[in-house]
Amino acid sequence: MSLTVLRPGHLKAHVKVTLTNPDGTVAKVVEGDYDDPFTTDFDAMFYGLFTFPIQTPGGVEIHDVADNVVYLYSPGSNIYATPYAGWCFINCPGSSNSATAYKGIGPGIWLYKSPFSPDNFVGGNYANVINNITYYTPSTTPGANSVPGAPYGGTASFTISQQMTNTSGSTITVTSFAVVVAVYSIFGVTLYPSIILVCIRFFDLSSAITWSPAAGMTVTVTYQVPN
Repeated sequence: MSLTVLRPGHLKAHVKVTLTNPDGTVAKVVEGDYDDPFTTDFDAMFYGLFTFPIQTPGGVEIHDVADNVVYLYSPGSNIYATPYAGWCFINCPGSSNSATAYKGIGPGIWLYKSPFSPDNFVGGNYANVINNITYYTPSTTPGANSVPGAPYGGTASFTISQQMTNTSGSTITVTSFAVVVAVYSIFGVTLYPSIILVCIRFFDLSSAITWSPAAGMTVTVTYQVPN
């Protein structure tokens, strides 16, 4: 028996990193396409959505960005047994609380000074997070209350983006970055105030970027989803 594939294509991510001089002019642009644009932790969370009723106490093992292990979707008493409304990237409630626990950075795009490969978890690279810079508020396109769409056989896309400025006073070498989201839980009938941050995808740049003091950077990831 043969199977005819009517809609060829696969999910991928297009990455663009724009480095700007202190006067705002563009100094360098790095672009690339990445297949398989999700981490093992994202796969586990996605799997948990389908298997929650059959999970025994303990649930699905997830690593946060600091390599702490949390079990999601467990029917037991685990505080993150039933994550609320999935994950959050922008306008996240309680993100300031999470930032104090994670190097002062909330959900968004995190820069790193060391590559991730060959690992598929970000926790082992936590010591190399670049946090002595200014991270601005991340954004998405389309915005709130909009759903990306495309005709049958077409490709839907959505973009996440964030700006940063090197306010460290020193030159920084950027080799990779990660897309980090907040994960919530309901405690009783109340949104639990402590949230965890989980990486859903990391990207090793094709070439390291030398980032001068006072220079800016904009990182953009466009996910392309075949319909």
